[in-house]
Amino acid sequence: MDAQTTTPRVLLLEPNAPLRTAVQTVLIAEHYEVTTCSSLEQILAQTDGHPATVALVAWQSMEGLLAEEHRHHLVELTQRIRLVLMVPRRWAKLLERTDVADTVAGLVAKPFEADELLLALQRARVTVVDA
Repeated sequence: MDAQTTTPRVLLLEPNAPLRTAVQTVLIAEHYEVTTCSSLEQILAQTDGHPATVALVAWQSMEGLLAEEHRHHLVELTQRIRLVLMVPRRWAKLLERTDVADTVAGLVAKPFEADELLLALQRARVTVVDA
């Protein structure tokens, strides 16, 4: 196996700079390749079929795709990339009872411990996508 298939890769979309830096620090320490993105469009542009790629996206960067009327677009996105959403803790409990939890590769509730984040990413990496 080459490094591309074994090195886990995260496309990170988090608008909060201190949180983004903290997440990057944790992931790099755990030997993840981290690419910061500024939009969902940029995440899609970075999606290259890398088998270990996961998009880690803050809820506020989802461009309305969490709304029920746009759910079909969320489904299309998740068919191209493993998507882990970072959401407020109180939302996570609500979303776990909806089809969003079944559509995305994972939910991680903010604020989170490093172990919670890493577990969500590990679980997401085994999710099959159509890409």
